[in-house]
Amino acid sequence: MTGFSIIGKITTLIIVLILLSMTCSLARASSDNSLMVLLLDGKTGEKLNGATVFLDGEFKGTTTSQDGAGTLQINNIKPGTHTLRITKADYREGIKKLAFPEEKNVEVTLDKGYLFSLNRDGPSAHGINVIFIPSDTSFNCPENKKFSDTTYSSNESRFREDVLRIINRTFLNLDLITSPSVPLPAQYQDRFNFYYYYNPNADADAFSGCAGTVPDSYWNDVTFADITIILYPTYYGTYSNTACQPTGCYKSSGPGRRLMKVPADKELLFDHELGHAMFGLVDTYCGTTYYYENSPHPNVWSSSDSCKADAQSDKRNLTSCRQIEQKSPISCSRQFWRWDPDPDIMQTVNYGTFEVAATQRISYVLTSAIGGKP
Repeated sequence: MTGFSIIGKITTLIIVLILLSMTCSLARASSDNSLMVLLLDGKTGEKLNGATVFLDGEFKGTTTSQDGAGTLQINNIKPGTHTLRITKADYREGIKKLAFPEEKNVEVTLDKGYLFSLNRDGPSAHGINVIFIPSDTSFNCPENKKFSDTTYSSNESRFREDVLRIINRTFLNLDLITSPSVPLPAQYQDRFNFYYYYNPNADADAFSGCAGTVPDSYWNDVTFADITIILYPTYYGTYSNTACQPTGCYKSSGPGRRLMKVPADKELLFDHELGHAMFGLVDTYCGTTYYYENSPHPNVWSSSDSCKADAQSDKRNLTSCRQIEQKSPISCSRQFWRWDPDPDIMQTVNYGTFEVAATQRISYVLTSAIGGKP
């Protein structure tokens, strides 16, 4: 019996050794198929935690460790050529191609960028991307000239505070300035992604053209903008005619190139210009502006009949359809019709709210943003 006991112990020992060998082999295999990513600040060499890492377009995790090593290990890598993409707030995106298994330890550096996220919980995949950029120019209407204004280019905190105030007053509280008879989508605030672009050496010019201009480098750094808003501190005097540069303006130069300008101290004018830039609303005052019947859910119609047809379809009062015109101080009329009652901010510009027809259009755009850009 003793012999059998010894044989049994030897057999057990052999089995244990085999299992240990297999475990070590599996560990080596796992290690052999792993990629170690180290992320560094391009200027200081600081190890960066909290960066988002993608391999061949697939999310793999974030750089982190208890000792702040700025690393991420990615397992089960197949041999061949791969592409790493790394993003981190306040840094420019990093792209690196690598050959595996030749490269198993990869070091990636990120440079500080000029684009700063204001999204507390991260960007929404289907959100409308809104980027603010400061202007170092303003305008003096009594003297009919633009001038340098370094309020923002010398004070990033002031610019950021104004941007946050405007976001809270307008985008995040649209239900306070739209018609209560037309509900906005639930959690409509989540349909926006907010950023600001701040490069003291490359500011926008709010008074180079109607809607202003941004530096060429901006379009290289910001490739995903839906709307770019040039913000300047204030406008001196009162704009009353085309002898002066306009206080606010909107212009579209194609997809991703929607540009509007507005002073930070005229929030209701901001609402009006946002009506154009984000929601495609048309001016309802009579003047030198562009009229068309926006679709679907117009706020301006090209005929009385189409205005009444929409009013009837939406169970609104047909008699509220009226031609766009004014009697004084200058007589003016246009062959377009409006329905919204006053004070309609698309008519008054500097006061009022978005009324029923305009709010229907706003609700439509926000709803469309669920599945993509409007």
